[in-house]
Amino acid sequence: MGLAARGVLLAVWGCVLGVSCVKRPVDYAREQARTLAPAKLESSSQPSTGPVRKIRVRVYADSDYREQVLRWRSSVVSQLQRASLVMQGPLGVVFELESTREWAHRGVEGELEGSLTALELTDPGEDVDLVVGFVSALKLFSSAQHELGMARLFGRHCVLREMGNPEEVRAIMEALIHLPQDERQTLYQERKMHKETSVFLHEWAHTLGAFHVRNSHWMMFPNYAPAQAAFTPQTLALLKTSLRHASAGRRDDAGARAWATELGALLASTSSPDWEGPEKEAVVEWLAKVRESKATLVVHQPQATLPPEDRRRLDEILALEKAGRVEIAAQQMEPLARRYPEDSLVQRMACYLDARVAPKLPATREKCEAAAGKFPSEPAPLLQLALLDLQQGHHLEAQGQLVRARQRMEANPGTPPEVWGDLADLFKQTSSVTWAEQATQKAGNDSRAEPLRTWARQARRWKALPVDVSVSGVAVEREGEFIRAAKDVEDSLDKGLATKAQARLTWLRREFPRAAVLHVLDCEGHMRAGRPGPAKAACRQAVAAHEEAVQAHFILGWLASASGPREEARTHLERVVALEPLHRQAWQLLAEQYRAVGMAEALKALQGRYREQFAQELR
Repeated sequence: MGLAARGVLLAVWGCVLGVSCVKRPVDYAREQARTLAPAKLESSSQPSTGPVRKIRVRVYADSDYREQVLRWRSSVVSQLQRASLVMQGPLGVVFELESTREWAHRGVEGELEGSLTALELTDPGEDVDLVVGFVSALKLFSSAQHELGMARLFGRHCVLREMGNPEEVRAIMEALIHLPQDERQTLYQERKMHKETSVFLHEWAHTLGAFHVRNSHWMMFPNYAPAQAAFTPQTLALLKTSLRHASAGRRDDAGARAWATELGALLASTSSPDWEGPEKEAVVEWLAKVRESKATLVVHQPQATLPPEDRRRLDEILALEKAGRVEIAAQQMEPLARRYPEDSLVQRMACYLDARVAPKLPATREKCEAAAGKFPSEPAPLLQLALLDLQQGHHLEAQGQLVRARQRMEANPGTPPEVWGDLADLFKQTSSVTWAEQATQKAGNDSRAEPLRTWARQARRWKALPVDVSVSGVAVEREGEFIRAAKDVEDSLDKGLATKAQARLTWLRREFPRAAVLHVLDCEGHMRAGRPGPAKAACRQAVAAHEEAVQAHFILGWLASASGPREEARTHLERVVALEPLHRQAWQLLAEQYRAVGMAEALKALQGRYREQFAQELR
């Protein structure tokens, strides 16, 4: 008997005799399969006592989807049946297929807005409750709901991707490599069907006015997860209200006002941590406008459609831009832009591409200004105009464009979070702290949100700018001017340009006489001139006016480190480290203070925190 065979027998006898033995890989794979299995959507429903409500659905399948899904009509029927099983309990809803149709459309990777508009133009859907367009799967895995499906709030249409993502298939197959092929395939199919059903219900709920929630446990969260099994009770109440009004509300203004009135009252009277936030606030504001006949319920009305050949050409241009071939994309966009001056998407893209390729040409600005004027609900051309102004150093003009863009976005409750993220980032470039903070709040889970919040905190602390305008003495619309002027003073002091610094400081005193940063800048000027007494007095005034004035704390700590008392130095330096953890010099000065008085435990704790912050040792 060979050594390998003998080893196997010994392992088997060890298990038989009760000796601890290692689980087989297949056991671990089955345990992992249980963790990867999706939640049972059907089990989340509560029985419905009301009548069955049939939602008539017309389905379009574009050419890519038909190529990717064998027996696609049967697949659509199965998806609607699964969605019905979930919704019949809590809402009495059954999705009934009216018809399936082939769709002469080809989408673009990562872009669903154009597909949704094309679907709305293909079929207004006035004789059914819902029109669904199926488009191609993503090539790369994504859990972001806006990349898996799209619908307009209070609309009648949605587009959904094919969920057979090859990257996801490969990941599951590799994770469960020790399981038989049929078991792995079964688990993948379960996850795929869960994803199809969950994303479909997420987008359908948007058409009834449902907005995103803040808890990832629920199906209206902005990112999909296999563990999501139900809508929040509050979302179910919203859907129940909207189902009573949707048919009449989409047909005439009186019905829309009745829908807005009852739904607005429900939202105003219902509170939940999972529900609160900017998306709910936007819907509440919009319903109020509809109730007062100041707005229509459905915001986006599609423009005239492009012929199929030119739609394909536009899709190719979008793909070129995404691949980084911006100059070629701009060149190919020119003839389309000339042929379709009334098409919103074409004109927005023409403005965007020219702004990328030729930002200094007067023709670029003219094109973006024309698009901004022709399409008064679109914020995108105004954002591009703001970028053009920023590139030329025209901050006030850029700020004006951003304020106009924000007004358009606030008038549309369906504005995507990523567009709010764009706005917040541009407000940051104009140093408009409050407006950047407000836009960041509406950006939700956008990847830029946390860096933007960090920037805003730092800007307020370094420029001694409290949130309360009555305390700061700086009007919100003038924050950019204020911060840029304060920075000019600091830069001039750093370069030894005392006369220039004094001239800018005089302007600041005249325009913002109550601003705490004036004391900080006085403090810096005295310190650089070797006048520690007046420097301390000015910095103490700054801290009294705004306790988070981090530079004033640092200067006070630094001066006390040099001449005492040590307790005062520690107090101010500890405050700097708390307010601005990236201020390395404050950490080092504080460590010196702890060493000087033998505070070994405090020093050790400080060194540990420094190691966590910078991944380096504090010497």
